[in-house]
Amino acid sequence: MSESVCEVKVWVYEWREYKLKGKKIIPVLAGASICLCLTSCGLLPTEEEFDAAPVVKEYEGADFNKVSVERGNLVKTEEISGKYKGTVREEIQTDGVGVVKKIYVQKGQRVKAGDKILSYVLQGSENTLREAENRIEKMELQIRQAKRMMNLEIEKQQKIGGSKKEIDGIRQQYEQEIRSYESSLKLTRMDARIAREEIEAEEITASVNGVVTFVDQKAEGTFGDSSEPTVIIEGATKNRFEANSKYASYCKEGDVVTVEVKGMEYKATIRKDKDSTDSIYFYPNNKVNLEEGTTCIYKVVLKEKKDVLYLPVSIVYTMGDKHVVYYEDENGLKTMKEVTIGETINNSVEILGGLEENEQVIAN
Repeated sequence: MSESVCEVKVWVYEWREYKLKGKKIIPVLAGASICLCLTSCGLLPTEEEFDAAPVVKEYEGADFNKVSVERGNLVKTEEISGKYKGTVREEIQTDGVGVVKKIYVQKGQRVKAGDKILSYVLQGSENTLREAENRIEKMELQIRQAKRMMNLEIEKQQKIGGSKKEIDGIRQQYEQEIRSYESSLKLTRMDARIAREEIEAEEITASVNGVVTFVDQKAEGTFGDSSEPTVIIEGATKNRFEANSKYASYCKEGDVVTVEVKGMEYKATIRKDKDSTDSIYFYPNNKVNLEEGTTCIYKVVLKEKKDVLYLPVSIVYTMGDKHVVYYEDENGLKTMKEVTIGETINNSVEILGGLEENEQVIAN
């Protein structure tokens, strides 16, 4: 080989730490330019390439959705719905079909639930009963007459020396007739019983304890006015919301709470029912003017944790018997941290240890 100079020029870029979008990363060999005089020395084959430089630590990206650790109260509630009951009032009206037969009470009279107030009858029921009773009387007479005639005919045959066959024939003839009458009598008595039950069913009784405040005495003997009450009974003044809920046990007797009625708030005192664990009453502390059946809503607290740190439960992960969250470390990388949790209420979990208030964790 002739004397020649194998000139090798190597430019090596120094290892440096770069800041990328504010993120510190571990540098790799940025690049090297090696220029060899390939014509005069065979240091490297013409088609040979260097392997890629090794990656020391993968960069995971700069943008994370983050959530701050908050401090506050965690509260789990359920709604209890109640219906307003004012003064218990019963208005008794006729149906306009039956005739008011008798009114048994007077204005100012005190009555109890179950007391008879009035009775009215359907003309068809009375007619049916009257006709049935007439048929019953007639058939009972026919049966008695048939039995009497049978006995007379048998005695006559016995006196004139009639044969056994003739006497048996007479007996069979009358017994068949009597059975026919008895069968019809049974059906007619059933018709009469139904008619009596229909008449008795038209007796109206009080459903509440109270005082009679109005009586339309003119209605007696007429069909009455089906659009107006015939008798009015005023019962006890309740002035309360009545509710039935499986969450009643979370309500405390005597507590003053806030109930919502048609978008407005009212203070009310809780009263419990001794005979029913699911019944609860809310007595408004001030006089209210509400329609019967108006609905109230009370949000009862089932579970509460006050002044605690918490995060959305969806970003606290379970790994075996541990709980962890992810955060962004000083290098901009996603890193795991163990935390201690407490109560889970609604969609939040209490943080007992491992994080500080306002500390940020990764949400995605």
